[in-house]
Amino acid sequence: MKLELATERDNERLIQYFEQATIPGPIRLRIRRMTNFFNQYRLQSDDIETYMLVNDKNDIEGLATLVFRDAILDGNRQTIAYATDLRVSPTRRAVLSWSRHFLPVIERARESRNCHYFFSVVASSQRQAYNAFIRPRNFRRQLPRYHLFRRLQLVSLHGLWPFHPAPLPGIRIRSASPGDLDVLTDYLVKKSTTKPLRYMATADDFVKNLTRWQDLDIANFLLAFDKSNKLIGCVAPWKAERIQRIYTADYEAKAKNLQDLSRVMSWLRIGHALPYEGHELETRYLTHLHADNPDIFYSLLYNAYHNAGKKEVLVYAHFDGDLITMPPHSFLSASLNFGLYCILSPQDPIPDFLRPKIVSVPPEFEPAFI
Repeated sequence: MKLELATERDNERLIQYFEQATIPGPIRLRIRRMTNFFNQYRLQSDDIETYMLVNDKNDIEGLATLVFRDAILDGNRQTIAYATDLRVSPTRRAVLSWSRHFLPVIERARESRNCHYFFSVVASSQRQAYNAFIRPRNFRRQLPRYHLFRRLQLVSLHGLWPFHPAPLPGIRIRSASPGDLDVLTDYLVKKSTTKPLRYMATADDFVKNLTRWQDLDIANFLLAFDKSNKLIGCVAPWKAERIQRIYTADYEAKAKNLQDLSRVMSWLRIGHALPYEGHELETRYLTHLHADNPDIFYSLLYNAYHNAGKKEVLVYAHFDGDLITMPPHSFLSASLNFGLYCILSPQDPIPDFLRPKIVSVPPEFEPAFI
């Protein structure tokens, strides 16, 4: 087997292989890229590299993408890489071949871009990836080392329980307009200042990132204001249907119970039903989600839920230790466990930002990029 750098000419077969691989979990999922395989990564950067592991028949046996971004990590502006969409065929040969080829890719990227740190998100349900990359049995092999940066959950909101509390009347939610751009950018930059990994240091950083998002602009934002007309929270619900779509392959027993419950709640008009196997899971990501306290956070979720379609599931990221973004009890919700890892070479020392801290501030992270 050999590792090749993919180009636009490989678009169709990348889409086909990517859709064939399922994501394990309580709900097994398939992801279908629409039109162009690479558009998902261009939401973040133009500097991307997708690698394919191909066999002797030139069939794809594995793939992954590196997205290089300008970021501020532990207070220093630098180039980082985000390794995403790892897919490897479930054969021992493919897994071992991928492990052997991936470390040289990291080393070359470090030298060519002066990129020292690589990050990746791995679901706890992906046992094959955990055993092959995160918990390898033989530590003598020259493999990349995965070090946990933060634990997170991908939270999905499916309905509101009866007799749920209404949002506080002192919190006013409205849609943003072009005239709100300055106050919104100031708020987002302020919110990101304390984060150990962030991408926004100035208003220009936010504007540049926003222009990359297909089907997302200032009018999509919901803004929360207090009685003094001060901005105290925001969220931008976003649907990725023109970039990629998610389909359910099958449900495990617990997920099947959630599906049945969601259908009952849908009949009672207090929830959004999960689709049958093989149908699209309509997802709306809650991007740029910030709030000054849990009451504001609840108000933003409440309004985003009531603005969503009848079949849409709202999804956001919650990091361990973040008390503001804990799923409110008023919602019927589910969650999937993930780990955000920093990938280092075997000889690399562990940087300070990976060492445990008493106060764990979450990094800047968008669930739409998983």
